[in-house]
Amino acid sequence: MRIFHRAALISAVSSLLLLLGGCASTPPPTDAMTQARDMLDAARSAQAPIFAPLDLGTAQARYALAQQALAGKHYDSARRYANEAEAAAELARAKAELGQLREQIRQRTRQNAELSSRLLGTAPADAAPPSPALAPAPASSATQTYPASTSSSGGAP
Repeated sequence: MRIFHRAALISAVSSLLLLLGGCASTPPPTDAMTQARDMLDAARSAQAPIFAPLDLGTAQARYALAQQALAGKHYDSARRYANEAEAAAELARAKAELGQLREQIRQRTRQNAELSSRLLGTAPADAAPPSPALAPAPASSATQTYPASTSSSGGAP
């Protein structure tokens, strides 16, 4: 009988420990949620709605799923979605920064083309004569004539 009580006690204690272990879930992913939200803000500040709208939309959708999972106390899912939202927002931020740089390059290329056309295309009438490298050859060498050949080939000597 004593063995029976001991086995029952061990069984009850182990069941209680298992029950308590099952209730002890992971803590809420507040750090992951904060990092995801901060990265979303950084992406928006970098003009991701203009330069990377699809990636920003993905990040926002993942963050919304993370919020829903957090509200439902599905902390593992919330953490996973928050991490996905952070990664997508970081991608959107990087693409937005790249888009801004490309736009700056386009603007500067356009400005350079305008300046080049002004400098090369519209020289004032009283401008200095062209440099010798660009000047035409003197008329004497350009108009030199050769005597006519008397041979039947008809070509110049």
